[in-house]
Amino acid sequence: MQSLQISKWLQTRLLSSLPSVTSLSNVETQLRALWEERNPKISEALSLFHHAIHSNRFPSGSASACNFLVQTLTRSRKYELAFSVYTKMTNVGIFPSFLTLSCLVSYFVNIHKPEFAPGVFGLVLKRGFQLNEYVMSLALKGLCSNDEVEKAIELFSVMGRHFVMPGSLDQAMEFYNTMIERGISGSIFTYNTLIDRCLKDGLVDKAIEFWRHVIDLGFVPNSITYGVMINGFCKIHMIRIAKGLFCKMRASGTNPTVIDYNTLMLSLCKEGSLGQARMLFQEMRTANHLPSVVSFNTIIDGTLKAGDVKSAKEMLEDMFKMGLIPDRITFSILVNRFSKLGLLDEARMCVKKMIACGLEPDAFVFDSLLKGYSSKGETEEIVNLLHQMADKGVILDKEITSTILACLCQISDDVDVMEVLPTFSKETSKGTSITCNELLMKIKKSYPELKLCAA
Repeated sequence: MQSLQISKWLQTRLLSSLPSVTSLSNVETQLRALWEERNPKISEALSLFHHAIHSNRFPSGSASACNFLVQTLTRSRKYELAFSVYTKMTNVGIFPSFLTLSCLVSYFVNIHKPEFAPGVFGLVLKRGFQLNEYVMSLALKGLCSNDEVEKAIELFSVMGRHFVMPGSLDQAMEFYNTMIERGISGSIFTYNTLIDRCLKDGLVDKAIEFWRHVIDLGFVPNSITYGVMINGFCKIHMIRIAKGLFCKMRASGTNPTVIDYNTLMLSLCKEGSLGQARMLFQEMRTANHLPSVVSFNTIIDGTLKAGDVKSAKEMLEDMFKMGLIPDRITFSILVNRFSKLGLLDEARMCVKKMIACGLEPDAFVFDSLLKGYSSKGETEEIVNLLHQMADKGVILDKEITSTILACLCQISDDVDVMEVLPTFSKETSKGTSITCNELLMKIKKSYPELKLCAA
């Protein structure tokens, strides 16, 4: 009883020696001052924190102060105290920062409870943060050091499927080697992740080695396995292998996804194998795999690139019949391809439909039209389009800037450039883009005799 009274007396004296919370202009400043002394006054810092919490009055900077305290205690390896501060701050509605949540992972790892780390990942995502390699690696290393390699491998696989890969391929291989040393086979998801990383790094031989190991272990490749390999080989332009895997996938009874079809069709179109891409597109429809807008965009683009306008229009009609709504990419493809084919009326019609669908033409669409008009020598249309661009405040990238300059150079000497060009806005631009006004200023500087009008 006496010891309890002494404890209360000490607490009262200690709290009374602190400045009142209402007089604190910045709790964080007070905490930093206590911590940055030659001998950090941890007890006083914690007392200040608890005093602020119990007062139910939080001056400006309290949230920052609480996060600072958690992070500082964690760096000092005082994990239990850091967790205590975290618990109190969240109980009164103070939101933890990303670094504070990272400290929470450190806490669970250091008390040998890394299995709670995935729960923290959920908090990170819920707060709108993104998981990074450091946080993931911290949890994985904690599991391995705690001799919970199987859980580490399971988490490793989940990361590959849903979040991010942990660091480099070297780090992924480190976990794989640990797994082998412990006599753990892992799962098909483990090898999916390893194969994906190898192909992204261009290590084809290593990816094939893992594929063979999957077969040797008796694992059955699933749709993710095939999807990862098809996508990986398409990205490194090894289409023949990707096609072989696609056939093997179907032969094994595993149904390709729409994404698998789209990936292979895009690669086939890029290499000029439109016939095979069309066959794949037709097969997708007969196999009860409803094509997506991406599917139609890919095959329509390839068809128009080959000059087959009739077939492309038929596919566009099929797209509408299926209830699919063209997106910005669809219209951009149509305008670009029609312009290159010299079908400017169709290109203009697509722009009107695009606007009717609530989609504003971007620099790529205008660039396609300008090139089309320039190839036909349609000066009036070029000038009208420049006026439209000025009215819409289009920001110009390097590509369209070059196109406009080329168009202006091709305008007949009989045309007074000063008279026909519009007055552009003075909107400023960011990065490498420039406004129409900035473009005219560049032209004026190079060719002062043009006397271009710019408001």
